[in-house]
Amino acid sequence: MPHTTSSRRLRLAAAAGLVAPLLVLALAACNPMDAIEKVHSEEFADRAAASKGWVGIALPSWIPTDAKTIKNTATTNETNAVISIEGGSEPEGCTETDRRGLPFDSRYGSLGEPLPTTVFACGPYEVVATETGWLGWFNVKKEGQTPQDA
Repeated sequence: MPHTTSSRRLRLAAAAGLVAPLLVLALAACNPMDAIEKVHSEEFADRAAASKGWVGIALPSWIPTDAKTIKNTATTNETNAVISIEGGSEPEGCTETDRRGLPFDSRYGSLGEPLPTTVFACGPYEVVATETGWLGWFNVKKEGQTPQDA
């Protein structure tokens, strides 16, 4: 019997040695800080791909139909979001207005200095042009609010 117990221990140790690297690889596939920061992030090649895979709420209608490389980071409760778009024509259904807020997360770049005083108001989102496309954000105005009910 001692041989069987030793053999089982060796198999368990070998299995544990394989699981740890696999776990590290799985975590590396997503940003491990997202879970800690209570956000989710997605990236899509274009609007068509985003419309199929958008997470949390409906794809914002202001995103241009010809947009490329769409990146989204939003809080898990959808009360704050930042969207980066490469390329694309002017956002749809927007009007120019005074800036009211700032993106809650700067992973897609800063707004520069001095901060813009005007933005495009695209429903509940504020959107500005960047060197490569567009940056839009939503910030909660009242507790529990999301872009869907703003």
